[in-house]
Amino acid sequence: MSWGWKIVVLYTAFVVMTLTMVFYFMRQKVDLVADDYYKQEIEYQSQINKITNARSLREPIGFTFSPKDRNIQLKFPESHITQGIQGEVYLYRPSDADQDKNFDIHPDENGKQVIALGSLRKGMWRVKIYWISAGREYYDEKIITL
Repeated sequence: MSWGWKIVVLYTAFVVMTLTMVFYFMRQKVDLVADDYYKQEIEYQSQINKITNARSLREPIGFTFSPKDRNIQLKFPESHITQGIQGEVYLYRPSDADQDKNFDIHPDENGKQVIALGSLRKGMWRVKIYWISAGREYYDEKIITL
């Protein structure tokens, strides 16, 4: 085989490989961080205020992750329990938005709440905790790996 044919075969193989990669990557599912990403970006100052409120607490929220029991335990500060707590825990899966889960916050009289993670798939999860107590909003975020 002459050099001319070798060059043609090489270029043809390169084109086929490139087209194969293009078609493969075009079929991959791509999830955005959030569907309303631009709206959230505009309102981010309020998010910063919620984070600042959470970090300024004398007694921060208690967060315990038990991979063995596949649950999360939250412990809210005692000063917030008497004033009532409302909010939600959002389990965000960066690699697949269809797996995301929301849980309402309903702590017991000791300020504890246990969230079972039994049906969640293995991998990295972002736990976003948003709560309101005495008219102030708070936000905290943790990363867990199942």
